[in-house]
Amino acid sequence: MIKSKIIIIFTCLLLVMTITGCSKEKEDSTQAQIPAYDSEKSYTLSIGCYGDLEKAYQAVMATDDFKTTFPNLTIEFQTADFGGHHSRLTTVLAAGEATNDIEALEVGYIAKFVEGGGLTDLAQPPFNGLVEGKDIVSFAMSNATTEKGSLVALPVDIAPAVLFYRKSIVDAAGVSVENLASWADYIEVGKKLTADRDGDGVNDQFAIPNANDVAMTPLNGGKGGWFNADGKALEPKAKFISALTLVKDIREAGIDGDLGAWSGPWTQSFNDGTVVTTVNGAWFGGALKTWMALDTAGDWRVTKLPGNTLAALGGTYLSIPENVPDDKKAVAWELIKYLCTNSNAQITTFETIDAYPALTTVFNDPVMNEPVDFFGGQKIRQIYAEVASEIPSASVSEYDAAVLSVFGNAVTDVLVNDVSAEDSYKNALNSITALID
Repeated sequence: MIKSKIIIIFTCLLLVMTITGCSKEKEDSTQAQIPAYDSEKSYTLSIGCYGDLEKAYQAVMATDDFKTTFPNLTIEFQTADFGGHHSRLTTVLAAGEATNDIEALEVGYIAKFVEGGGLTDLAQPPFNGLVEGKDIVSFAMSNATTEKGSLVALPVDIAPAVLFYRKSIVDAAGVSVENLASWADYIEVGKKLTADRDGDGVNDQFAIPNANDVAMTPLNGGKGGWFNADGKALEPKAKFISALTLVKDIREAGIDGDLGAWSGPWTQSFNDGTVVTTVNGAWFGGALKTWMALDTAGDWRVTKLPGNTLAALGGTYLSIPENVPDDKKAVAWELIKYLCTNSNAQITTFETIDAYPALTTVFNDPVMNEPVDFFGGQKIRQIYAEVASEIPSASVSEYDAAVLSVFGNAVTDVLVNDVSAEDSYKNALNSITALID
């Protein structure tokens, strides 16, 4: 009997050792397939960008610190507008075609690429991205991390949401929008900011561009959080009902201009005073001061969202597609780490295009405490930092992109089709349940 027990124990030990060995062998195999970065070797890397990212990264690469760190790198860019870039990437990944060695992603597309696949898991060796990104703001890391622990990209800039407002118009109305206690308070103030300036009987000044601008702010920007810990969609119910109700209340209060984002009237509204306040990410401050509202310099201010609502509205992530040759992945990772976790890169990017740093260790850099002339000398960057530090974390799932689309339809039903918030919620929940069952 004793001999039999010894044989059984010995067999079990062999089995454990075999499993452990196979696991280790698989990990070693992963590392072996990706040649280590060689600082003595010359590399050429391509980066797919959108908007002003190329401008920012060119500025980073012109610094002495970068040149000293990477004298062996030649960088090529493929830049397109926001939609064109993401459409190209979606197409080539789905077809398994060649991509750039590094591809930038806007945070709203993270869930889509989690669902479709095609991006290297940066949490795995030899990248170990969850460790390398330890000083990146936690909510941004979570937004790129799947429920299964895969890291599909590394955050390089973030967009904590705030309320931008025209101080002169707010003061003339005899109200304040600073640190409002609730969205209900905002609506009441918004009624006093909405006016008929030319006396023709039709309002031509509005508190906010469009009621749907606030649809995602009570939902952490719509980046994750669509499912609770038990996997149930749109829970807790009250959170989603309140978001739909807020949109409907703003529209019914008559304080929004119903302006389409990025349309001519929408863009002009920030310069001519048609719009008094707007909800957006930190990046929007750069757009205001560089091209959208040049004539209003000194008149804009920033404050936290009503009720201290916490959300991110935008943000950029850097990824390595799976089909990138193995001998390029290690150097691509070195460049991504530099852009995302090096203070020189983060500050230079911010100073160039106002993309707020994802790296928490630079939040207290002197440049982050400087007054900004366009905002009347207000130290707006510290407000961004405070918001960013408090935004809750939520991982993404393969269903998030589809759920976001469904909820967007629910918002449209509330605004356009006069569906109640309760009925709109029920319709959305039924659609999502059918989708994932």
